[in-house]
Amino acid sequence: MPTPPGPATSERPRTAPTAPRRGQRLLFLAVVFVVLLNFPLLTIFDHDGRVAGVPVLYLYVLLLWVLLVALTGWLVREKQEDQ
Repeated sequence: MPTPPGPATSERPRTAPTAPRRGQRLLFLAVVFVVLLNFPLLTIFDHDGRVAGVPVLYLYVLLLWVLLVALTGWLVREKQEDQ
């Protein structure tokens, strides 16, 4: 006679993502930012406009850089806590 599923068997165990999965996410993030910092998109922001006295192109590059650092740190830290 089979035993009824209890709390231990009804819940799926949470497994930590493997290192290749983390590498894939970081590689995807790098490719996205290479595309965002590539020539055609940079020309969109290369004009005489200013935001709070800062040229739009400089602001775009700075914000993308901050976002890249923050997302990379979040991905790496999240994976280290799971292990």
